[in-house]
Amino acid sequence: MKYITLLFFFFISSCAFVPLYSIPNSDAKWIHKVTGEEVPDSLYSQCARDATFSILGRYAYLDRLDKEYLDELVNIQKKEGKCLYEKGFIFKTKLFSAYCYRLEDVCNAYKEFSR
Repeated sequence: MKYITLLFFFFISSCAFVPLYSIPNSDAKWIHKVTGEEVPDSLYSQCARDATFSILGRYAYLDRLDKEYLDELVNIQKKEGKCLYEKGFIFKTKLFSAYCYRLEDVCNAYKEFSR
C-alpha cells in the first residue's frame, strides 16, 4: 500500500519533472485574433525591445547577465504582451500543456492578453 501511495503522488506530480527543453514551442504562442497567423519575429522583437526600453530606460544587455532586466522581467513581459495585443495578437496555450505549469510567471504576465 505504501508503494501504491508513493506511485500515485509521483504520478500526480510528474509535470514538475518535465524538463523545460522538452516543452514544445507550439504549446504557447502569440497568434492573430482574426487570421490565426503567428506573430512575425520582427514584430515580436520590436515589442520586446520597446517594452524593455520603456521599463529600464535602456535596452537589455545581450553579452552578459542583466540583473536589472531579470528583476523587471514580469513587468517587461506585461508591457510586451500589451504591445502585441494592441496589434491584434492573443497569447494562446494548449489546454493540457506543461508550459504554464513550469513557466507560471510568463503565463501570469500574459494571461490578460489571452482573449
